Amino acid sequence: MTVEHMPVLPLSHPIRVETIRQRGTEVTVSAEPQQFAAIAAMLGLTSLEFLEARYQLSRNGDRVKLEGRIAARLHQTCIVTLDPFPVQLDVPVKLDFAPETEDEAASRRAERDKAEIDIEVLLNEDDPPEPIVDGVIDLGRVTLEFAALALDPYPRKPGASFEVPAEEAGAQSPFAALAKLKRSD
Repeated sequence: MTVEHMPVLPLSHPIRVETIRQRGTEVTVSAEPQQFAAIAAMLGLTSLEFLEARYQLSRNGDRVKLEGRIAARLHQTCIVTLDPFPVQLDVPVKLDFAPETEDEAASRRAERDKAEIDIEVLLNEDDPPEPIVDGVIDLGRVTLEFAALALDPYPRKPGASFEVPAEEAGAQSPFAALAKLKRSD
């Protein structure tokens, strides 16, 4: 997939691999206030107040190693009370990147075009390196992906608990009511 064909994300920070020094390059990716609403909508958040990633990138030939942390302040909606509540994220990130081969690019295009999804999970194996597409790594994409993975899919406000309403707690099942009707015949 070429850079031109990638979907536009609300946070983008492309870095060319040749600009990364072998001894390391520090990069900070920060979301601007005008991007907060679009990022919050994409991630299903009530609001986003802060998003910043600090990465250390090092290069060995065509391969790149990325290590860093993502910090975020946001609001999620509680699944119990439906009230927004504050959340802070501190997410460690560690990835390896390698150039995408022509075979991998063709395979990725074919997978994208396939209607069915076939996933093979290999346990106890290292993750393969992420592809470097056209000599570029988008650190904005990495930041958004790891922030999304760190979010609680069922957020609960601290102290919120679900309790069955009293009228439902003592209610009979519909099958018990039918059984009583059958016995009375």
